[in-house]
Amino acid sequence: MPDARQTTLDSLIARIAKGDRHAFDTLYETTSARLNALCLSILKDRREAEETLEQVYISVWKEAARVPGSGLSSMAWMVTQTRDRAMDRSHGAMPAMAEARGRNNADPVELVRIAYLEGLDYSRLAGRQGISADEARHALHEGLERLAGHAADEGDSLAAAEQALGLRGGEPLDKARLADWQERLARFAGDLTPVMAPARARQRIREHLGHGLAPLSVDPLERKPWWRGPAGIVAILLVAAVAWYVWGR
Repeated sequence: MPDARQTTLDSLIARIAKGDRHAFDTLYETTSARLNALCLSILKDRREAEETLEQVYISVWKEAARVPGSGLSSMAWMVTQTRDRAMDRSHGAMPAMAEARGRNNADPVELVRIAYLEGLDYSRLAGRQGISADEARHALHEGLERLAGHAADEGDSLAAAEQALGLRGGEPLDKARLADWQERLARFAGDLTPVMAPARARQRIREHLGHGLAPLSVDPLERKPWWRGPAGIVAILLVAAVAWYVWGR
């Protein structure tokens, strides 16, 4: 059963799909610090992270209607979009040298978490941990198996898990399994400490979408005080008329 936060995000996404700018601003305020932290975790560069975050929210505005049919919760969809875009950007740049941590006995599930949050493939994870690529591959497979609660090292399940981690390309053999792994792995993003993005990132998003040229749409859930509507204008006119009548006598 979805929690209250997820229900709120689902509602915001549904309203964004209908062009509600107020909902879009609320979604940004609610989720951007978490997604920015993921961008920074993968890219290790504030400017690159900022530009990636902008792309993510532009995509959210344009593709919100696709979220319900993705098989993912709203937050998992945004986390997956963010990680995929950050991974694409990191692959297009000079790869950062991962700091070798020395040979260790890290828990396999922890290695899956590290690979997900830092966007590492087998070789870069191996360099980070000071182990061989084969050891990294074996450890990740073991970690995925533990996360799945059953043997994930055979067939489509492992392929879907590797695709969700960005370790395997091509079309998914089983979209439902891929979505299940994306949902499962996206929860790791909750481990990151939120990092607020610069105000200029939000401004550039609004300018790109044309939101800075017009006021936000009216939030249908927001009730204005009565005196700010037509009733308030009528009341002011009545008071003025009474005052004029009284003082004019």
